[in-house]
Amino acid sequence: MEGSFWKTWLVVGALLVFGCSSLPHKPLTYEKAVDLAVAIYNSKAGEDCVYRLLEALAEPQWDPISDSHEELNFTIKETMCLLEDVVFFDECDFKEDGVIRQCTGYYYFDERPPVVVLTCVVVAGMEEEKGEEVGKKEEEKQEEEEEKEEENQARNKEEEEKKEEEEEKEEGKETEKQEEKEEEEKLKKGLKKLFKRKKVVAGYVTA
Repeated sequence: MEGSFWKTWLVVGALLVFGCSSLPHKPLTYEKAVDLAVAIYNSKAGEDCVYRLLEALAEPQWDPISDSHEELNFTIKETMCLLEDVVFFDECDFKEDGVIRQCTGYYYFDERPPVVVLTCVVVAGMEEEKGEEVGKKEEEKQEEEEEKEEENQARNKEEEEKKEEEEEKEEGKETEKQEEKEEEEKLKKGLKKLFKRKKVVAGYVTA
């Protein structure tokens, strides 16, 4: 019951798009039925952009006064117009890489008011969008990896510079120790020479 109500409301909403509050008195032609189905999709599918008819398959057996259901087959394509801004759908240009949907519809003329059920599936365009998204994600991932690599290189360089600085400090300490040791040796040698000289002089005086 709930599904039936929703389908009926779908049709009424589409008719209001055409400026009608009830079904046309004239039999519904196939072309008009397709236009109505496209309007239904645009008004109820929840898409951001408007879709326009791309191609409709002919239905030579279409019977607008049938007591059962009649089938629709058509293709729609995404346009550059936003649904909220559009007044006339025919003025919207197709997107170059717009999504294309294959639609199958059934009109049930025995319902009051008549009910239309639509099924539209993507046949082109979505893969390109996914491909662009994947490509963009890969680029972002590559940029992140490059940034990480640059950070690692900078970190390694900083560590190397720090290590070199520490090595220079150690070398400086070793050099300083070596110089102190050499000075100490020189001082010892000088004292020894001075001591020997004094001892010789003292011996001469004593004699």
